[in-house]
Amino acid sequence: MLVIQHIWSRWTKAARGANAALERPRLNEAYLLPAMDSGAPVVAHEIRASEWEDFARIETAGPVTARLWRGWHNVRWRLRKRAVEIYLTDPRVASKWPAHLPSPLFTLHPGETARIDWNGRFGFGSNHSSYYEQHIYWLAMAETPEPRLFLDATPRKHVDLRGDIY
Repeated sequence: MLVIQHIWSRWTKAARGANAALERPRLNEAYLLPAMDSGAPVVAHEIRASEWEDFARIETAGPVTARLWRGWHNVRWRLRKRAVEIYLTDPRVASKWPAHLPSPLFTLHPGETARIDWNGRFGFGSNHSSYYEQHIYWLAMAETPEPRLFLDATPRKHVDLRGDIY
């Protein structure tokens, strides 16, 4: 089974720095996994904090399909018989992305974990305002989604696409 933990936040300039008008909470780099259906081929645990939701920490968890996932995320997967191929699509933002990413980005085998970090600045509105996002994707091929799976993980592969987005 593919187990995904996606941790992300979204904010504007008003909440980005030490002298900000709003205080942006920092999310942890990994969380305990909640109980999830271990019979599904792919399960996801998402933790988000967005300025548009008053920085409330919102969590969702459960089985997910590639079709449902594709509409909201730039990490993709292809399940193989004994592995999963991981793909990453460029979100087209001001970010630290190379001109070319391998396809697949990497392959996970049973018992392996990986981590993908990226951040970016998105423009919106006619006044060219910006908002910022930071993402951490933990991925694992595991028999079951054990609660401490990502808290205790040493990723076999770490793709770090974080840059100075301010």
